[in-house]
Amino acid sequence: MMLKVAVVVLGCPKNTVEAEYLIGMLGNKNFAICADTSDADVIVVHTCSFIDSARKESEQSINDALKLKREKGVKVFVSGCLPQLLKDDIKKSFPEIDGYVGTGSLNKLPFLLQNKLAGEDLLEAGGLNDSKFRFLSSSLPSAYLKIAEGCNHKCSFCIIPDLRGKYESRSIASLVAEAKTLAASGVKELSLIAQDTTCFGADIYDRPALDKLLSKLSDIDALKWIRLMYAYPTTITDSLLDVISNGSNICRYLDIPIQHASIRVLEAMKRPAGTLKIIEKIKNKYPEIVLRTSVITGFPGETDKDVAELIDFLKKGYFRYVGVFEYSNQEKTAASKLKNHITPEVAARRRVAVETAQYEVFEKDINSIVGSTEEVFVERCVKSGERHVLTARASFQAPDIDGNVIFDSKKPVKAGTFLKVEIKGAKGYSIKAELL
Repeated sequence: MMLKVAVVVLGCPKNTVEAEYLIGMLGNKNFAICADTSDADVIVVHTCSFIDSARKESEQSINDALKLKREKGVKVFVSGCLPQLLKDDIKKSFPEIDGYVGTGSLNKLPFLLQNKLAGEDLLEAGGLNDSKFRFLSSSLPSAYLKIAEGCNHKCSFCIIPDLRGKYESRSIASLVAEAKTLAASGVKELSLIAQDTTCFGADIYDRPALDKLLSKLSDIDALKWIRLMYAYPTTITDSLLDVISNGSNICRYLDIPIQHASIRVLEAMKRPAGTLKIIEKIKNKYPEIVLRTSVITGFPGETDKDVAELIDFLKKGYFRYVGVFEYSNQEKTAASKLKNHITPEVAARRRVAVETAQYEVFEKDINSIVGSTEEVFVERCVKSGERHVLTARASFQAPDIDGNVIFDSKKPVKAGTFLKVEIKGAKGYSIKAELL
């Protein structure tokens, strides 16, 4: 009888792609995949530990699975970042788990479930970069393409190099092949992801080659939108920006996490001090490219003056979208050893101040495009009386993080449809529109 396996996926889109590869591999090894953990014989919890809240969520999910083990006798396995982070302590923390694989041993999971790897060390750093057996978890024609694994940067707040190892690009040929397979299965939107996308290719082609990869992907006619996430500032080249600006199916959108705008804080974070000038250059030369970023408040040693510098930079209006996160201390990072740690209450107050300032920028930016026509990707259609309320995204909105475009239709519309709308304004981070 086939064992029924349920995979619990936690964390970022990179983890989601990895879990899709895992599920595909398990299916190829004749495991039956089920969506409900209460129906499973085996539960795999694919964990994230990038920040403290993610680690706590992973631990809670493991405890939930272990409760089912005690009640129903299911087996519980843990994969990904948490066992890689805890290493030998994983056994002490969760003595009831039946097995685990770290980030660099995920391809061994099917064999572990078949009791073929007893006693082996399964905590290598790395990641699962590709699989011909990928199982898409979304019913929408939208998917992520993970172009590389690991990271060579030494940001003082980050444990990714310890969890995922050195930067390792996939080949352009393998990525184009996977993208063609995704497009043939009906995918219309492709978001490129990695810990650092703009370093792509430097390790195997002797120079960053993201511009070449994007050009190859843009030749796939069935792909309507290609989007770039997680760009590192110093490896954004003019050639790459030209490809983004000129590609007919490449979204004029770029996600560049800057982390802060105070030079003093950036130096403590071990982030490039020239980031702000790079952002200014991009917006001056390529004003049509919509930018998003992520920043951190409450980093050790951060002062009110540093926060004021961050707010002043954001008020220049370079970014339409900004994710603001409170600093999460990780014991194994260089930042954990810095002096003058900020209290959670102060970090939260500063986060709210930054979010408030950025929303004014967002609202002004959206008001500047009121009356313009945008093509949108419908994600949901809900009947409300005599009308249908559609939730969609424009090309300048990445999945799950940049809000939505909301408008009415007299008729039902299938999710995954592309439509033209006129922008009417913003309410919160929802953009109001009218169907054309």
